[in-house]
Amino acid sequence: MKKRIVSLLLVLVLTVFAAMPAYAAGGFQKDVVDSVVVVYTDIVYQGKRLGASFGTGFFIGTPGQNPEYLITNCHVVEDFLATGGGQGESSLYVVYEMDDIEEAYVVDYDQERDLALLRIGSPTDKRKAIALEEPKDDIVGDQVYAVGYPAVAESVDALSYFGNNDATVTGGSVSRVLTESGTGRHLLQTDAVVHSGNSGGPLVNTDGRVVGINTFILTDENGSEIHGVYYAVSISEAIPMLERNNVKYVLGGQNNWMLFVIIGVVALVLILIIVLILVLVLTSGKKKKAVPQQQSQQQSQPQQQPQQPANGGRPALRSMSPQHGGRYAQIGTQPVLIGRDATACQISFRDGTPGVSGRHCTIAWDPSSGDFLLTDMRSTYGTYLSGGQRLTPGVPYHLRPGDSFYLGDRSNEMRVELV
Repeated sequence: MKKRIVSLLLVLVLTVFAAMPAYAAGGFQKDVVDSVVVVYTDIVYQGKRLGASFGTGFFIGTPGQNPEYLITNCHVVEDFLATGGGQGESSLYVVYEMDDIEEAYVVDYDQERDLALLRIGSPTDKRKAIALEEPKDDIVGDQVYAVGYPAVAESVDALSYFGNNDATVTGGSVSRVLTESGTGRHLLQTDAVVHSGNSGGPLVNTDGRVVGINTFILTDENGSEIHGVYYAVSISEAIPMLERNNVKYVLGGQNNWMLFVIIGVVALVLILIIVLILVLVLTSGKKKKAVPQQQSQQQSQPQQQPQQPANGGRPALRSMSPQHGGRYAQIGTQPVLIGRDATACQISFRDGTPGVSGRHCTIAWDPSSGDFLLTDMRSTYGTYLSGGQRLTPGVPYHLRPGDSFYLGDRSNEMRVELV
């Protein structure tokens, strides 16, 4: 018995260490898209609307805190600045979703280095701050990814909602690190494909840190793009701008030792707890007293089992949406995520489905009550009961078998059943 307990505790120790995140996962870190937004300018001069322009920006700040500052290229906002900036008639916005925009303000800019620092009115929980990392010369050959909205500049109809799930990711490697003649700015040359809508977007490494700001492409004498040659301004050029404006940011590589210290402390505490449990179990076995037969029988009785569906059916969710054709999925006690993000959602809608957010809501089965639990995940378009009542985000709502609900639009109706 004691050997079995020791073996179980050893398995627990190994499980704890296996569950700890690796320092460098490699490949594209998908949470990078949670930091990017469309930067949109509406150009008006002397009462006449001259047009609009689009680009990309990314939020910076302290991890775990809602960000309010973002970086982009100066040429993304140059028309806004040329028509008076904040004192003129033009407007500057960040776009979270097609129907969710917020006014932005220019804090600082550097035309020579093609950088601009923007701020929104108050910190937002709709995006996350991303860490930075100053590139070294040995970055040449490293894998990088350009993130942004190139389709915005070419065809607005190509985007469904302008959200972070619509951001495009292209991969490549750093070809060289150079200093531009005339400006002295540091550039990264890469073959990760970018277009004009990518301007101001992050060029990130496999650790998910920004090493550059995607800025320009090369063209031949006919104006045609030269494929495989794209440039990003090194993030090191933006750091002085952040410093002089007292903007907080995280620079990767500076605090890595702290990460290892934290992991070491957590591991040590867990080991001490496990050792203490082991000592208590082994010593208590020596002092165990005889238990009266009647009491032992009472304690050995099985606990009451959770309530099961009365008709013996299995909890399921049936989609009434035409794109699902009436198919259903079994539901368990673990919440099932529903939305447009096929990489995260167990039940997914096609990109561009009206009324459905990337990660819209969850559904789970509660065996103790025999109900389904429906929770809106702070979706943009809302989750509604069949009668039209909109759910409060983050608050579970009980549904009985046979009840219906819909995501943003009644065409996205779903029904909980016992099958």
